[in-house]
Amino acid sequence: MSAISIFISAPAASFLNSASVAYAESMAVIAGSNVNVRSGAGTDSSIVTALGNNAQVTVMDQTTGSDGKVWYHISFSGGSGYVRSDFIRYQTSYSSDVNFESYLSQQGFPESYKPALRQLHSQYPNWVFTAEQTGLDWSAVIQAELQGTNSLIEKNVRSSWKSTDPGKFDWTTSSWPGFDGATWVAASQGILEYYMDPRNFLDEDYIFQFTAHKYDPNKQTLEGLKSMVQGTFLAGNVNVDSSSALYQSALQQMYANSGVAAATDTTSAATELTGPTVADSISDLVNSGMSSDEVVIAYEAPSAADTSNSVSAFVSSTGTADTSAVTSADSTYIVDATGTVSDSSAAVIGPTVGDASVSAATDGSAAATSDAATLQALAQGSGTMTVTYSDIIMEAAQISQVNPYVLASMIIQEQGTNGTSGSISGATGYYNFFNVGAYASGGMTAVERGLWYASQNGSYNRPWNSIERAIIGGALFYAQNYVDAGQNTLYLKKFNVQGSNMFKHQYMTNTQGAAEEGKKLGKAYNQTMRNDAIEFFIPVYNNMPETACVMPTKDGNPNNKLAALSVDGFALTPGFNMDTESYTLIVDPSVSFVNVSAAAIHSGASISGAGTIALTEASTIIPLVVTAENGDQRTYTITINKAVGGMLGTSQTAASVYDPFQGVTVQVEAYTDNTGVSQETAATASSEALASNVVEVGVGPL
Repeated sequence: MSAISIFISAPAASFLNSASVAYAESMAVIAGSNVNVRSGAGTDSSIVTALGNNAQVTVMDQTTGSDGKVWYHISFSGGSGYVRSDFIRYQTSYSSDVNFESYLSQQGFPESYKPALRQLHSQYPNWVFTAEQTGLDWSAVIQAELQGTNSLIEKNVRSSWKSTDPGKFDWTTSSWPGFDGATWVAASQGILEYYMDPRNFLDEDYIFQFTAHKYDPNKQTLEGLKSMVQGTFLAGNVNVDSSSALYQSALQQMYANSGVAAATDTTSAATELTGPTVADSISDLVNSGMSSDEVVIAYEAPSAADTSNSVSAFVSSTGTADTSAVTSADSTYIVDATGTVSDSSAAVIGPTVGDASVSAATDGSAAATSDAATLQALAQGSGTMTVTYSDIIMEAAQISQVNPYVLASMIIQEQGTNGTSGSISGATGYYNFFNVGAYASGGMTAVERGLWYASQNGSYNRPWNSIERAIIGGALFYAQNYVDAGQNTLYLKKFNVQGSNMFKHQYMTNTQGAAEEGKKLGKAYNQTMRNDAIEFFIPVYNNMPETACVMPTKDGNPNNKLAALSVDGFALTPGFNMDTESYTLIVDPSVSFVNVSAAAIHSGASISGAGTIALTEASTIIPLVVTAENGDQRTYTITINKAVGGMLGTSQTAASVYDPFQGVTVQVEAYTDNTGVSQETAATASSEALASNVVEVGVGPL
């Protein structure tokens, strides 16, 4: 349906039955940032146009499409067509709330903001909408964000989303040069206005680009994060070694689940093998002298083993393995000084920790497999354990104090849902999940420079030589450089319209970034969470358009310039240039027609107005209209004036002129070079005309 990811506001089935009755001929809005409208009900029908998020439409009827899904026949400003039902959102009924209306006015929200805010208030009455009065002129903001490479867009989008400003479109090749890599080009003013206009994104999902980014452990949970990242690479697992706080935390969780059994050798003291101290907060451990790289946070860590088969290991006070009883819910294992495990009852498979496992012998006298030694190695810090990306992101949130849902949405936006970017492949031994410092420079691609930055020793937990270090380090970078600087929403992270570094110090150049990250962030909030008093900080500008800026929809190459323009046998003033649109030509009064030739740069453009043009007046204006593939038009104009002494073209080979000296009309042959200057002239007159005009002249002495 769309090249851009689109959210579904509600299952179509929830309103299908009522749609044909209560909602017939009813107002609704588009639910998605770039939704195709088709000529028929089904994706096999041609695309009529595309509509942006919150665009007003009228649902006229519904039908089952060729794909078996429900489609709505809609009308909108400029046409009609079909849209699949899950991309339509009906307006909820709003009962006037005097207090809410008064609040909106006190906040200074323009009238054009209020309809969408009323809809949201009717759905989520506890939500708080705070107007961020920027005090900035809308047009000035747009022009500032268009400067340089502030605003880029992916190269494969429709052409009206891409700029044709000087330096941002190559008219000679009809192509867009890449910035920050070949796949990112300059965004057009139209698409920038669409994505910067907050009114286009005041709905139940995209609005999350306006939430503040403070970490709140009471509202942002591991379960919520895991729900948010389902279907993305962040739903996967990561192996960590003993240098990871999560490794130690998982190991301690394993011990806690298993309980402690008394040592069988009562003559020697046994001490439990433990990892580092677990504390309630980072600050507790940092204050005690530990660095943030060494601490363990007491949140729900992944269990290193199924709780029904957990194992505790012991070492003696001398640090060697002691003969001790290891108890599980199913059996008792005996670990001797060599690390061998035996079982006095039936065989039970021990816990799996990453790639390590413990197996019990099938009888009490047989030795267990060598996996027991692997378990001991894990307990002593040699080996790896498996945790989830969500565990690491929660750890990063606690350290950086940034909302973990925000961190996850940023990673997905930067690396894609599949996570196949070279920035996080680990092929170089380094990782850069947030693409910090990733821009093309000094002969390096954006990915190469980002990995170079990750490899350096220095701030933000670098070098980022593990997934965990990279995610924590990127979170710290974002917290210290953006959140703490007042750019504490996804919108302000992309469009910096506050503070002393206005229009600069922007985290990304992707024009769509804030909106699309906001939608991803919204997925983390289930219905229960959405009933909370969530606060949204929504920018307001001075002198905004009366209605929300519409998403550009035209496609096709925009090149409507000429490669050549000429008038056969004459020279234009000035000489032709593709950027010059007005030309003049002065011809002799005898010239009765001209032949105009023109050629477009792009093969998909068409030209009207060329060919043979009659010159019946003293002045003739010839417009040549070039229509680009996308429908954009450009007009070149040639103004031809007649005047004595004007040029004669090579096409004027038999013009009749009156010879005042002879009092006869003669045929004049004129030849001109490319400058229009006569090179040779021959004149003839009829014998009858000459005879009738002969005058005898007497010639005498002077």
